[in-house]
Amino acid sequence: MNPQVSTVEITGRELRAMMEENLERTFARDPYDQMGGYVKRCMGINLYCRLENAPGLRIQEFFAGGKRLDPDAVYQAAFVTSQGVPANYGENREVLDTSAVEALERYLARGPVSADLRGSVVAI
Repeated sequence: MNPQVSTVEITGRELRAMMEENLERTFARDPYDQMGGYVKRCMGINLYCRLENAPGLRIQEFFAGGKRLDPDAVYQAAFVTSQGVPANYGENREVLDTSAVEALERYLARGPVSADLRGSVVAI
């Protein structure tokens, strides 16, 4: 797979709702409601959640860019495939002329890299 990279403007409120939805699809109490089987991995965000809480109440703390998530702020997100940011979230979507492989090659060409995603979603 080599999908195009897309960008979207998404509010903090939408980011929180999107991640709550993702947590519910992954950890629903009723196994028939579980879909996907994985939590989104996102660079630049950190959230702390209680998986045992009811849907919509799992996220306890949410940070974007090292600061507490502002529900009214608009954040710029880059992603590949509609699974990254589903169509019902965000505005001003743009599909770039850059594929995922091209973006990765450019990133690696800049020199040594660090991709520490550990702790981006932490169950507490």
